[in-house]
Amino acid sequence: MDHIPSPKELRTAGRACTFLAYAAGLAGVAAGTLVLRDGELAFAIILWTITFAVGAALMGVSLLIRAFSGIASQLTRMESDLRVLADDHARQAGHAPPTDRDPWLRH
Repeated sequence: MDHIPSPKELRTAGRACTFLAYAAGLAGVAAGTLVLRDGELAFAIILWTITFAVGAALMGVSLLIRAFSGIASQLTRMESDLRVLADDHARQAGHAPPTDRDPWLRH
């Protein structure tokens, strides 16, 4: 995996999943209603059940993506704080701050 998504990209993906879940639900209701008009009650119920399951799965994926986005943003903030602390420690020890942005000060 070459690209690690940023928290902003993850939030956008979560919104897209939510939109797809609502679209699947709307399409399922519309298609089920049209099938019900033709007198196919059993097929309409099956169609509604399948689209409900797809919408629920997409909402679950959206929830997981948004949770991971929150965790990623917290980790980004912690990494920033760690870099500041490492720079302060290097200054107090009389060393130049690391230029390679390694928060653990490895050489």
